[in-house]
Amino acid sequence: MSDAPLRLILNVDAISAPLTGIGVYTRELALGLERTPALAELKLFSAYRWVANSEQAFQVNRTIQTVRRVLPFKRTALEGYTALRAALFRRSARALRDHVLHAPNFVLMPFDGPCVATVHDISYLRYPQFHPVERVRFLERHLPPTLARADALITDSAYVRDELVNVLGVDATKLHVVPLGVDAAFRPQTAQQTGAALARHGLRHGGYLLVVATLEPRKNLERLVQAYAGMPEARRAQLPLVVVGARGWLDTELARVFEPLERRGEVRRLGFVADAELPAIYAGAAGFAFPSLYEGFGLPLLEAMASGVPVLTANAGSMPEVVGDAALCVDPLDVDAIREGLLRLVDDAPWREHAQAAGLRQAAGYTWQRTVDATVRVYATARERAGAATPALAHQSPPRSARTRAAVVLVNYNTADRSLRCVASLQPLAERIRLIVVDSGSAAADLAALRSGLAATWPAAELVASPLNIGFAAGCNRAITRALADADVSHVLLLNNDAVAAAGLQPWLLDHLDGRADSDLSGGRVLKLAVDSDEVDSLGIAFYRSLLASNRLDTQDPYFGPTGGCALYARRVLEALQAAHGYVFDEEFFCYAEDTDVAARALLLGFTPGYTDAVLARHEGQASSGGGFNDFVLYHGIRNSLWMLLKCVPGRLILRHLPSLLAIHAGIVLRHGLRGKGRVVFRLYRDAMRGSLRMLRKRRRIQTGRRIEPAAFAGHLSRRFYDRGYVRNALRDLWAALRGQPRV
Repeated sequence: MSDAPLRLILNVDAISAPLTGIGVYTRELALGLERTPALAELKLFSAYRWVANSEQAFQVNRTIQTVRRVLPFKRTALEGYTALRAALFRRSARALRDHVLHAPNFVLMPFDGPCVATVHDISYLRYPQFHPVERVRFLERHLPPTLARADALITDSAYVRDELVNVLGVDATKLHVVPLGVDAAFRPQTAQQTGAALARHGLRHGGYLLVVATLEPRKNLERLVQAYAGMPEARRAQLPLVVVGARGWLDTELARVFEPLERRGEVRRLGFVADAELPAIYAGAAGFAFPSLYEGFGLPLLEAMASGVPVLTANAGSMPEVVGDAALCVDPLDVDAIREGLLRLVDDAPWREHAQAAGLRQAAGYTWQRTVDATVRVYATARERAGAATPALAHQSPPRSARTRAAVVLVNYNTADRSLRCVASLQPLAERIRLIVVDSGSAAADLAALRSGLAATWPAAELVASPLNIGFAAGCNRAITRALADADVSHVLLLNNDAVAAAGLQPWLLDHLDGRADSDLSGGRVLKLAVDSDEVDSLGIAFYRSLLASNRLDTQDPYFGPTGGCALYARRVLEALQAAHGYVFDEEFFCYAEDTDVAARALLLGFTPGYTDAVLARHEGQASSGGGFNDFVLYHGIRNSLWMLLKCVPGRLILRHLPSLLAIHAGIVLRHGLRGKGRVVFRLYRDAMRGSLRMLRKRRRIQTGRRIEPAAFAGHLSRRFYDRGYVRNALRDLWAALRGQPRV
């Protein structure tokens, strides 16, 4: 199959007015693919029909864009259009399964053949407040299925590739970095060459600063204008700030900042500029400023460097990767730093000379032909991957080497001191463990402390730093993916980062690594953190007849599985969960009850939990979530428990225990309502209901692959209604409320 000629379907919806960076990328791909001999056939699909070329796509999409702009109910209209387009494409492409489909604008359409998608950034996650709500909701709904279904994914930069791995858990083996290119029209020009184009806009060669960007909050134009306004008045008079770019969204505040400077002629807004004039406007600028908060690539940076113009940009996102050492990189959140950078951009003659020469060299490495050639290679890889895809086999592990090891996983969130304390307690096991620490969007100072602490105490540790708080479930998944790529890892040990290893952990773990114990998933006694305390923190998970789980505090209760605070999973269990359900921890849970969900799904697959009464760890408890039974814990704990129930508990058991189930939740509503938590309670049940259809879809897959009977599952349920301490406290709250003295 790999020798067969490549046939391609390119979705060209993005070629529409005004042409954004993604539109330019799609157009240049289409033009380059039309010329390449590597394709036997190229078909372009735009909006609702096949088109002959990029120009026809532009005309078709202009009509669609006009209609979408005037339609009310934007989110409903977008989803309706997407569904209609998908249906039309599915019908049109039914006979084209031998083709590769490429979606260059994030989201795939339904297709039965090999698929490639380009993901330019994840700004909808990093900065959702800077996007229209309907766009955020659209990508939240449609991008995850694309990431799962694509046979290959293209990113414009290594920065975005790493984000997809660390934030969204995308399989790194199907990610390909293909940088964008720059058109040859962007080149240095003399004043005579730029004169006519600049005169039409009232500009003088070398007499202005330039920014090219859609007018939207993420481009950071407000801070740029504030920084520019802080420059000496004489420099502003000599060098007005020229803003090129179409209106975007959420730009009301930006217009307010522009207005006084526009009145004085110090800021000039040109709006959208045609392709024919844009190279001259770049080449005529004294300097180019682009301090965006976040970019997946930043095509204007290339265009400016190729035009021989000194560049100022941000030290964030992919921008340092694109400019190399050819530009001045500043903190985009610091107005003073931007202002100082602007002054250097225009006044530091030696640096300007260096930046111009270095920028030309840097831009020379980026051509659209290189982009097209690399993209064609991705198409071939996607076709091969699609043809070679075979289902994973559960319960099978690679052969162990002579000396296996465990991967130990910690997830850190703004508690580097606790994480480093936990790491120190693991030192006796250093020769037999691979330490993976996932930082989940901590503040910069905490991440820096964690990084330096690990470098000093455990240099071999792997630090996976997500720029977003992805939650405990996703953090564990990122580490587990890395662990399972290592054939020598036979077990994965999860520890809460606010726990410390006790003396019993080492022999217990070594017994499993060396084959003296062989539990599928295992845990043990975890005590409160105080060294002299014998108070139990957890003896694993107990699952009660009210179908609600809690920390097991009595060895008389059946052992349902280990808590995520100290849990050892055999490789075969993790691989089976991935193969059967597509994931280990359910990332929709974020945190709390994710360990119960894993234990339940492992039971359903026929695995058996194991327990030792040895003290394995001491645990502080809820250091990352604020401590105590706060709103965050209440919301996630109960919502996720309902989702786990919908996914995992056999229907027969739900019916049998329905009275107890209704009673416990009535009690939750009453207790926390009386404690002034009515809004939190309403929100958690509302959101549980909103997610119920998603959980039921997951249930179908889980229950279809079930390998035990409901009676066997029921054998792991406690006969008790619920944890006695919780019930006792709830009754006290109710009694106090009836007496007019609500407990806090």
